[in-house]
Amino acid sequence: MWIIKEKLKDYDIEFSEPPKNLDYDISIKLFKEMKKGKDPNILINEIIEKIREFVLDYKFINGYLNIKLNKRKLLENYRKLFDFEKKNIRIFLEHTSANPNKALHIGHLRNSIIGDSLYRLFKTLNYDIYVINYIDDTGVQVSDNILGIYYLKIPEEPKDFNLEKVINNIKDFLIKENIYREEYEEKIRKIFLERMNILKSLYGYEVPEKFDHYYGDFIYVVVNKLYEIIPELEKYKYNIIKMIEEGNNDVYYLSKRISERILYEQLNTLWKFNIYFNIIIRESDILKYKLFDSALKILEENKMIKKKDTISLDLTRWEDIYRAYSNEEKVLVRSDGTTTYIAKDIAYAMWKHGIIRSNIKFKEYIKQPNGEYIYEVNNGGKEIEPCKISINVIGMEQMHNQLMVKRVIEEIDKESKYIYYGYGLVRLHRNTAKIFGINEDIKMSGRKGLYINVDDLYEKLYNIAYDKFKDKETSERIVKSFISLEMLKYDRNTTILFDIDKMLNLEEGNVIYFLYTYARIRSLLNKVDKIPEEFEINELNKYEEKLIINLFKFKDIIYDIEKSLELNHLYRYLIDLVRSFNEFYQNVPILNYKDKYPHRLFLVYLTKEVLDKIFYILKIEPVESI
Repeated sequence: MWIIKEKLKDYDIEFSEPPKNLDYDISIKLFKEMKKGKDPNILINEIIEKIREFVLDYKFINGYLNIKLNKRKLLENYRKLFDFEKKNIRIFLEHTSANPNKALHIGHLRNSIIGDSLYRLFKTLNYDIYVINYIDDTGVQVSDNILGIYYLKIPEEPKDFNLEKVINNIKDFLIKENIYREEYEEKIRKIFLERMNILKSLYGYEVPEKFDHYYGDFIYVVVNKLYEIIPELEKYKYNIIKMIEEGNNDVYYLSKRISERILYEQLNTLWKFNIYFNIIIRESDILKYKLFDSALKILEENKMIKKKDTISLDLTRWEDIYRAYSNEEKVLVRSDGTTTYIAKDIAYAMWKHGIIRSNIKFKEYIKQPNGEYIYEVNNGGKEIEPCKISINVIGMEQMHNQLMVKRVIEEIDKESKYIYYGYGLVRLHRNTAKIFGINEDIKMSGRKGLYINVDDLYEKLYNIAYDKFKDKETSERIVKSFISLEMLKYDRNTTILFDIDKMLNLEEGNVIYFLYTYARIRSLLNKVDKIPEEFEINELNKYEEKLIINLFKFKDIIYDIEKSLELNHLYRYLIDLVRSFNEFYQNVPILNYKDKYPHRLFLVYLTKEVLDKIFYILKIEPVESI
């Protein structure tokens, strides 16, 4: 219990739950203090004296001091439950960072929701935190779309798409480049028609009208299918990458224009879920400011690289990565002079942690629905001080690369902490897949076109919720709360099997269960004019005592998650808290005894206050009634 820990902070002791057969509230392990030669009786008396006001009873068994807490005294300290000391530590939290070549799909959304929940956690803990969206606007995925527009002459605007014209454009390009074969035309036609039929069955249209859907669901998928039948196209992709990296040419400006429009659509999708950013940094900024040139010098100074026809990171210095990666080195600069993902990641991480001090400045980019601006790199703007802690929410498939970046940063700057926050995949449950016309569980794959866009998922869930509740705001809140909780309730390494059928399920642990309990609390509080804040407590029954103990665990849970970053621990605590409140509500008269037992009404109010904090972090949006 945090209130006890604060008073005993000078002791080398550990806290735990007492054995279930003992009727006590906390257990303190005294072994470390006893090993210092302290007499157990004197030690126990010292500890009890420091926390006397909170102790009803205690019992020392086999090195453990078990304590029954004074719940009335706890309740007097309820204001401290939400008081977190301000921390002058800057955190850069990076999440989403989706390629600006497609609409966000449900796999991206797990990243975004985890990231936003972590932001809310550290905001609650009073950290100085900035949220960053890193935009890879020069990478391979972007080049696939640009190849389709620039070389194959697929229309830039979805409204201009015409299948026969596009097939002729591709044919003309292949003839001009002397790579055309007679059988290609029908194969190209088949690729387009198959994709158009799939989109028709999934969403009811053959060619998406929404800009980010058009590029991600259509052009990106089709171009990757074309590589399979026309492998010679791959070399044009690398021409595109090189021209984008060089900048100040037609391809660069085309890429920038398309990427910006897709990014704006992605942001609009995230704003539906009240997910916002402070900073956007583009990969092209890393190239423009030549951050990798500075990073390379630092890597050389620290003897971390090998030079041959390529420039590589020496992995043999980190045995765990070397063995896991099964290679002695990781290429940073290819033989053609282009830089790899990890090269840019290392340079970017060095900038974040102040290892590279550049003249990068930031200016207002776009005003978000919450009234706050996102800032982008702009010479006429202001500098942003570096961080000491960076948290990087990135899928498990990037684990090895991220561990390399972590080792580089933390070895060069011992004061820096680079946290890689990995998470598992999202699959659609078979029942959910069928709703979208898919007859199997699917693993998301943007390249193959196997995924469900967030916009389409949201619309489908909204229609289901609206059919049930017939209210727009209630339906929207339920959908957003359901999706968020499904992304946060599991261990972060778990593969989520996303099941739409859970949304309206009232079973304990589902979002409707929590929303229903919260609505019940609001309804109860709305029936009284004033919540008593000062009162005498004559007696407490077992339901009240249990609820008080659970309420006061809130701060312990938040401190625990600050260290572990395991957000699902808050979900488990939420279940215990709501269960104990419902037991209290069902067994203890409240309104009819509000004058005799005013503390009961206050316990209802305090439960609402704690739920508000938990709902904020877990992105559950309360409803007035349900």
